[in-house]
Amino acid sequence: MNRLEVADRKVLRGNVIEKLYANYGDDLRIASLKNLLRTSGLVTEDELKKAIFYLGGEGKRYIHVNVNEDNWLDSTIWLKPAGVNLAEGDITDIGVEIDE
Repeated sequence: MNRLEVADRKVLRGNVIEKLYANYGDDLRIASLKNLLRTSGLVTEDELKKAIFYLGGEGKRYIHVNVNEDNWLDSTIWLKPAGVNLAEGDITDIGVEIDE
């Protein structure tokens, strides 16, 4: 993976956090989140899955996903307290780039 791909993934993760923070207090369908992310460019379902896996993974837990087994895009996602801290700049993550 080249540096540009790594930078793009960090920005995508940051965009996911920012969109969830802007809608904090509401659960979003992943399909809705994907539509919100389109303003920052085309996001494939695979790229979004990887970003969500990173953000919700062990040791991170910035987000929570209530998975819909029938249709992944109908799953709901929301920001957890650590994700709020990340969005507000109280903590940092080398793998997530948040616009200030």
